[in-house]
Amino acid sequence: MTESVLNDLLRRVTESGLLEDAQIDEDSVIGSGHLDAAGVEVEVDLDPEIDEDEEPDLDAIMSNLKDVLSVGEERWRAIVEEISSDIEDALDDDELDADVDLRTDLEAIGVGVFADAIIVVFAGQTSFPDALVHVQLTPELEVEDIEIIGDDDEEDDDADED
Repeated sequence: MTESVLNDLLRRVTESGLLEDAQIDEDSVIGSGHLDAAGVEVEVDLDPEIDEDEEPDLDAIMSNLKDVLSVGEERWRAIVEEISSDIEDALDDDELDADVDLRTDLEAIGVGVFADAIIVVFAGQTSFPDALVHVQLTPELEVEDIEIIGDDDEEDDDADED
């Protein structure tokens, strides 16, 4: 089943034109896509979660991919604002340089797409030079969870959204 699901997902992605250089990589389909509202190219990983018991929902994955890549500028700014505010509220003053505005420092570099969630990975060149910010979005593009992950792959801080 794994191979046929991945081949079907790859075919759908290729036909949609949403990703460049789409290919199968282990248990997912990867490629690069343009996050319109942010004006950046991002690495994209489509994960059908094949090891789950149920049949993967490829329609939901494709819908989530389209929605996140084509999110409007106003909604994208609201997402970045919420992420920035939550991080600022969760961190102590000495943990974040007061001169750094997260709203302009955080740049999307990757997107993980699942049937029931979307993970956007941000790099903060000035604010978090040795870490990445992983933001889980719902399929409706609402912020669900924020994690700051250090280079050592251990969780440095968690600014959970309640």
